[in-house]
Amino acid sequence: MDCEAAKRFFSEQNIDFEDKNVEDYWNREELVQKYKQLLTPTIIIDNEKILGYGINREKIVKLLKRRSK
Repeated sequence: MDCEAAKRFFSEQNIDFEDKNVEDYWNREELVQKYKQLLTPTIIIDNEKILGYGINREKIVKLLKRRSK
């Protein structure tokens, strides 16, 4: 699944991330309140919201490269 692929990618790149399981009511509520959507994975890089991993992998890589400069 997309969530597992995203976690694997960040781990392989040694990038710290916070994993919040939306099966937990409070995590789900936080996601909906903050971002007005319930799509997983929701990835935030420098306050930019990215919905989904696979279709956005290139965008994620670009944001991370920009961040490391």
